Amino acid sequence: MMRHDLHTHTPYSDGSHSIPLQVLLARAMELQAIAFTDHYFPERALGESDEILDAYEAEIRACRAECDDILVLTGAEAQVLDSEGSISIPANVAHRLEWVLCDLGGLSEGTLKNTPADKRTYADNVLRAYLKLCDYDFIDGIAHPFNTGKTDPVLLPADFPEKSLRELAQKMAVTNTVFDVMNLQMFWFQGADIEPRELTQQYAELVRLFAGQRVVFQVSSDDHRCGIGNTRWSEKVLQMAEVPDEQIISLERLRTQLRQ
Repeated sequence: MMRHDLHTHTPYSDGSHSIPLQVLLARAMELQAIAFTDHYFPERALGESDEILDAYEAEIRACRAECDDILVLTGAEAQVLDSEGSISIPANVAHRLEWVLCDLGGLSEGTLKNTPADKRTYADNVLRAYLKLCDYDFIDGIAHPFNTGKTDPVLLPADFPEKSLRELAQKMAVTNTVFDVMNLQMFWFQGADIEPRELTQQYAELVRLFAGQRVVFQVSSDDHRCGIGNTRWSEKVLQMAEVPDEQIISLERLRTQLRQ
């Protein structure tokens, strides 16, 4: 498959490595594409001011202009704000960027924030939020989906109803919403009562279900300080789930993002 890392961070949000260093690291790893997806929160990180966003884009584009052996995209990681799918990034900002992800996180009311005590309600809220993300034409992918292991209660991948997962997968396929297989998924389950191999197996079965509905996948390091191109677990999951090459994000699709 195309060697890529489409979910990374820099000091413009909470990453450790500068944009020029990230590009050098990606080139050293012989990646074909990288997307910078720093966090966009209201009045924080990239959302703090127009000047910060302008500087971020300019620095990425300057690095892109200096190398012809890797595709470098501007992007952001937005966050779901509630279980109805409201998000932290406005459309006018998202449309100026080239690769926009959205995740569940600390601002996500009814899922990772103020988590319902009832697991079924919790799962329904997660799935409803993800379904809504597919309606945003400027959201390219869901970042580290089903990262529901640091909450009380914990939701493991196997806890989600198969019928509802299939419905989400069908919508993601129709809307070309990409599933981000993020290398550090264990980070989100470090306090859960599950062994790493078991999490890997459950997540691979989840990916297999989505692959069966023709969903497209990307891999990512979600790099903050661990290193661009660190995607061994992601690739293992795709292999275990037997995802065909044609369902991995293509270089042509990424090039199209730059032409829009």
